[in-house]
Parts: sequence; C-alpha cells; structure tokens
Amino acid sequence: MKKLVSLAVVASIAIPLLSPTFVQHAAANAIHDYRSEVQVNQFRPHGGDKQEVNDFIASLVKQRSNPAEVAKLIADDSLSNFAMKTYVEGLAQYKNIQVIEAKVDKLYTVTKEDAYNNYRAIVKFKYVGYTAANKAIEKTDYIGLARLGTDPVNWKAWGVIWQDSGIDVSDVKLFQLEKPRKGEEICVITTDAGVIKLRLFPSKAPKAVENFKTLANKGQYNNMIFHRVINDFMIQAGDLKGQDGKELPSIYGESFEDEFSRDLFNFRGALSMGNAGPNTNSTHFYIVQSPKVDQEYLDLSALPLNAEAKYKEIGGRAYLDNRHTVFGHVFAGMEVVDKIAAQKTDENAKPIQNPIKVKKIEFVPYNK
Repeated sequence: MKKLVSLAVVASIAIPLLSPTFVQHAAANAIHDYRSEVQVNQFRPHGGDKQEVNDFIASLVKQRSNPAEVAKLIADDSLSNFAMKTYVEGLAQYKNIQVIEAKVDKLYTVTKEDAYNNYRAIVKFKYVGYTAANKAIEKTDYIGLARLGTDPVNWKAWGVIWQDSGIDVSDVKLFQLEKPRKGEEICVITTDAGVIKLRLFPSKAPKAVENFKTLANKGQYNNMIFHRVINDFMIQAGDLKGQDGKELPSIYGESFEDEFSRDLFNFRGALSMGNAGPNTNSTHFYIVQSPKVDQEYLDLSALPLNAEAKYKEIGGRAYLDNRHTVFGHVFAGMEVVDKIAAQKTDENAKPIQNPIKVKKIEFVPYNK
C-alpha cells in the first residue's frame, strides 16, 4: 500500500516548529511552499539530469545518518523541511540500502523564480532497505527536488511527494521447487501425451488439495480434455459437468475461498486453481507453462528477492500470485505440459482436433 503525503499533513507536522526562535529565523529566510509552485515548461531528462539525480540520491543514501551533511542536501526554506528530515531519519534506520532506481519522473520550470532557481524535478526513488534484523524492505518513493543557488547542479530536496509504506521482500525458502522426499505422496497425471508428476502442498492450501484429490479419486477428471490451452502461458482442465449439463460444484457444495501463501508462486510448473474472481474456486485447475516472465508485471509484484530471481530464471506468471491459489508443482513431465500447450486452438483457446485428455489421476508414494 502507498500513502500520499498531503500538504495538510505536512503543514500539521510543521506547526510544532513555530517557536519564537523559529519565527525569528523565518523572518530572515522566507518559508517557501514548493508544492504550490506553478509549472511553466516540462522537459525530457537528458544524460546530465540523470547523472545529477543519481549523484544526489547516492549522497542522500551515503549521508543518511549524518545530520550535518543531510542538512546540506535539504532546502532550508521549504515548508516541508521538517517532513523531509523525518523522511531521511527513516532511511537511517536501515543498515544498508540498495538503490534499484533513481529516475527523473518529471523535469520542469516554475514561475516567479529566476533562471538559476526555477528548475524542479520529481524523482522516483526505488530501493531495498536492509534492517538490523536482516529483513529486506522494498519501497518506491517520490521526492521533490529544486535547483537552488547559482550552481546549476546544486539540487536540494524540498519534500516527499509520495512515500511508500514498504513491503517485506526478504528471501523465502523456495520449497515449492524441491524434489519430493522418499515416501512423500505425489500426484501422477496420465495423459494422452504422457505422464506429469507433481508435488502437492496440503499444509499451505488444504482446501484446494482436498478438493482436487477427492474429485480425482472419484474419477471425475478421467477422460477430461484440457479445454483451454495457451502456448507460453498455461494449460487448463477441470471443466466438469453433471448429467444435466450444469457445471459441477466443488466438494464443499459451493465455491471456496482462496488460500494464498507467501511461500508459493506461479512459477513455470505451478499447479493452481482456476477461478472467476476472488474466492470462487471450484473444479478448474491449470498448470503454468510460460517459459519466460513479463518484466513489467515482475517490477510491480514486490516479490521476495529470491522469488523474483527464480521467476527470471525459470519463467512463470508473477501477476497471478495472490489471485490464484497455488497448491502443487510439476517436478517431472514438463515436456508433456509443453506438448499439450502446443496444440492448435480456436479463438477461445480450445484445441481444435483430437484434444489431449487426462486418462487418470493417481496419488502414490514417491520411491526414488
């Protein structure tokens, strides 16, 4: 979640500073409300602007625990001066900061200032902060900068425009990708194209696993086609209908809730529940076949760092995380999944000729 730092909030934060001493100082140095400035022209950042911003952010990160040096980087006439200092104190809590991106989001000039002092920049500052407890917190903040003085690269921070509340991206144990232990119950799906072997995760998604196993043990999935296949995406099955032609419900008699876990992801090979929206799980399931990952969605996902790296390595669909329940993973037979995904389909992604079927689904102990 992100939170907008409003002018009202900034003003309320600044009120305690209005002591007699501060008022005397303010008389000599007018307090400036950079938020109220009127934009005149906007420019495309060039190499010099980008370097200046990177240098500024590098200084902010390096000096975050040094109040005297931090003061040199903040506009002392800003109405948001106190809020900006509080923001830097927040940066100081991290024992280490990895800057992911320092980008000029907007570069523009404003009215009522001379040519030396009318340049402004809105900077996207994305970073991972590592705490003393070895947690990794990812944030994306937006900071307002002003070019002040006669030095054209003398940029100062005047305030925080948008501050991210942060998300924990600490590494997790990717047990989803581990091979099964000897004696562990595995799922074996026999199809016209070959055999797919999977691990299931009942401790993380108990209702999804129980639903899938019960339907499979009743033979409900036998002779069922993969009714929706999209190459480089996924293969889907589980479109079960009763004798009356109506779609069969889950074993619970109705749709059941999602079971999301920070430890399970829609990597290539993931077995997940198909749904029609939040908490609408029934009989449909799919296997992720995508050998690549969409970088744009990956950037928006704020995943654990090792999960993000694994997506880049093996592929998958990160945007499906926390939308579809992952309850298993293929450990053998991905070549069969690829073969099923390669079928020719119609405009609804349904195989046109001789759709590949599930012959049977079994649950057996792993003996290797």
